[in-house]
Amino acid sequence: MPYQAHPDRLKKHWEFQRVYKSGKKYWDGYFVIYIYATQLGQARLGITVSKKVGKSVQRNRVKRLIREVFRLLKSDLLPSYDIVVVGRPAACELTASQVDESLSKLFRKAKILVA
Repeated sequence: MPYQAHPDRLKKHWEFQRVYKSGKKYWDGYFVIYIYATQLGQARLGITVSKKVGKSVQRNRVKRLIREVFRLLKSDLLPSYDIVVVGRPAACELTASQVDESLSKLFRKAKILVA
């Protein structure tokens, strides 16, 4: 079996499109999340941050913060969901704790956060 560096990530275009078209959408002022139920047995994350958010340094910072929150919350998330997080322009002003608070609130709203 080939080595997979990040089996908990969405990478393919068709995976993102399936979540966008068939998933449920939740949002606040900083992020939009799309949730799609799967049969894989683990939660997977896809991240989209457009150029409207800022230059590459700011976009990459937002993506790093989203990945870190997902890593910390993964054990509390219901398995078998594909999650796409879209960063909005206001997200580049957030601290790590604010990103955690915002995404936790959205995951609770989507009823996929156990704790």
